[in-house]
Amino acid sequence: MPAGKAPKRARQEGPESGGDRIGALPDEILRHVLSFLPAQQAVQTCVLARRWRHLWKSATSLRIVGADGEAPVPFKKKAREFVDSLLLLRGSSPLETFELRVAGSAVDVRRVRLWVRYAVECKVQVLRLSFLGNTYARMRPEDPPLTSKYLTKLELCGVAFNGDFLDLSRCPALQDLEIEGCSFVVAGRISSQSLKRLRITRPVFNRSSRTRIHAPNLTTLHLQVSYGKTPVLEGMPLLISALVAILGESDCCSRSNYGDCGDESCENCMPNDTSPVLLHGLSQAKNLELGAKDDTYIFRRDLKSCPTFTRLKSLLLNETCCVPDIQVLAHILEHSPVLEELYLILIYKMQMQELNVIMKGRFSPKELPPIISAHLKSVVVRCGAVDERVIQVLKFLSELNISKLASA
Repeated sequence: MPAGKAPKRARQEGPESGGDRIGALPDEILRHVLSFLPAQQAVQTCVLARRWRHLWKSATSLRIVGADGEAPVPFKKKAREFVDSLLLLRGSSPLETFELRVAGSAVDVRRVRLWVRYAVECKVQVLRLSFLGNTYARMRPEDPPLTSKYLTKLELCGVAFNGDFLDLSRCPALQDLEIEGCSFVVAGRISSQSLKRLRITRPVFNRSSRTRIHAPNLTTLHLQVSYGKTPVLEGMPLLISALVAILGESDCCSRSNYGDCGDESCENCMPNDTSPVLLHGLSQAKNLELGAKDDTYIFRRDLKSCPTFTRLKSLLLNETCCVPDIQVLAHILEHSPVLEELYLILIYKMQMQELNVIMKGRFSPKELPPIISAHLKSVVVRCGAVDERVIQVLKFLSELNISKLASA
């Protein structure tokens, strides 16, 4: 060997040689890395070297998204043909995640269902479908419910559901469901025995009938009602945390405060139907946040048959649930025997960082009113400024024997 010349093997393996360090990684790690790339970029790695030629086919995730990894792909002929070819060439390697994020005014739902069926056949565990545009991806009445024994998480955006799709009984492993900006106008029911966590934001519900939510094993609920009638929450005995925000005005009656104006033609009051809409399903929560934008009609309607919140430890209410009508707060306090913490946010339209007045207090242990939990440790009132509405709430709290109330 010539003097000063290192062996060939040493030159290849030396850390200072600047060789192909990525290529030295095991296939398993490379497949994992490819899973973070948009599908178009993952496929392009096949030209890097012979070893990379087929690696993309066994990547554990398939993300059909824009080149930046976030933006949607225009649902045009070129993109559709790419996905068709991609799935055909990829084969049946198992998938952990399948993500489809597309935009367009006309989505071919039949084609999308074929893609979803492919993902299900590959034993996908996380399924994300986002349709961004001026119209929904409308499911046909004959489209069957989703069926998968491996699916654990489902995220949907921009879908108009048919009557049966949200019957998730055929997905026995499903634990997480996130629905954003979807239409429930035709969907009469969400049903799952296995579901643990449910998040619904920016929904469109039916204006004349209520969607029912049947998820008896739910532990976490985030429900935002922005349009249409508030859905009926059936029993949730394992519920730990729930946030419900009523942002729309479909549940209202200008002639009644408590949901019975006496007019049999009033669809909102329904004099012959006093069954609760929300509070029965929320009655087992340990941590509860309730808020409304302009009116608390649906909460006040439920108070006619207010359940006992036997496990409620922490309660947060926004301004609309406290003033000008204090009864929502009063009724819930009366029916919360183990409540420990009460939070009142008295400026609804402000950002949280603008709530610069914080008052904390607690009850005098000497004389607790009978309606107040003996376990209550603290009351926190957050507001932008102390105005008439805040004073009204503070007066009510003082009548309940709160002491040591001061700004923080």
